[in-house]
Amino acid sequence: MTGNTTWAPTAFGTRARTYDLVRPGYPAAALSQAMGAGAGDPPGSALDIGCGTGKLSTALTELGHQVTGVEPDPRMAAVASAKGLTVEVASFEAWDPAGRRFDVVACGQAWHWMRPGERAAKAAGCLHPGGRILLAWNFSTLPPPVASGLSRVYTSVLPDGLPTGEGGRQSLTESDLDAYAEELRHHGFSQVTKALAPWHCRLTSRQWCRLLATESRHLALPRASRRQLLREVARCLDTDHDGEVHIAYRCVVLGASAGR
Repeated sequence: MTGNTTWAPTAFGTRARTYDLVRPGYPAAALSQAMGAGAGDPPGSALDIGCGTGKLSTALTELGHQVTGVEPDPRMAAVASAKGLTVEVASFEAWDPAGRRFDVVACGQAWHWMRPGERAAKAAGCLHPGGRILLAWNFSTLPPPVASGLSRVYTSVLPDGLPTGEGGRQSLTESDLDAYAEELRHHGFSQVTKALAPWHCRLTSRQWCRLLATESRHLALPRASRRQLLREVARCLDTDHDGEVHIAYRCVVLGASAGR
């Protein structure tokens, strides 16, 4: 899947406020663990690339870091800025660091949207020697009965499946992170680690459908098809699962150190 990467999607901005309300955040425990040997150092400057509405930036700020975000979609950036976060509107590939270097470069749920190779090289150039890169994702799992029921809904409404490719990429899986770890090593990063933090949440059928409506493959659907799909998803949850869904999240953070 890594070879099919597209970059800098802006469709998420059409759901910026909903994205901020329903998308999961990042547990502090996973971020601290991924800091590695530098976890005991005082907080410093951090760059959050592809910062979206500021989910990861907020977590880093709460850990004491001074965060600058870079985000290509001005609608997403506006939501983050409204929280008091500093955001510069640009794609990471086009963004000019103007000589700035950071103690931490972070990226939450967006690394796979950037250009392979170029992203790692530029991130390395934005770090102080010995600085740390953190690449974070949340992977979700539904209870088997819910997953089976929703699978039948998707097969019924979308017999050809969800869109893939430009604007509707295939699902990222945890196994894809092995390639990202190797990419970091190839670009001179060392002490590559993988930190894990399981956590759970419960959403109503309405909240779950709002979350799905912020996901790239669902956004790539024609509006009528997306609405029909989400109606059937809500009906399935309301009828067979008491109108809610329990989500088991697994936050995975790749950490690595820049060369000294």
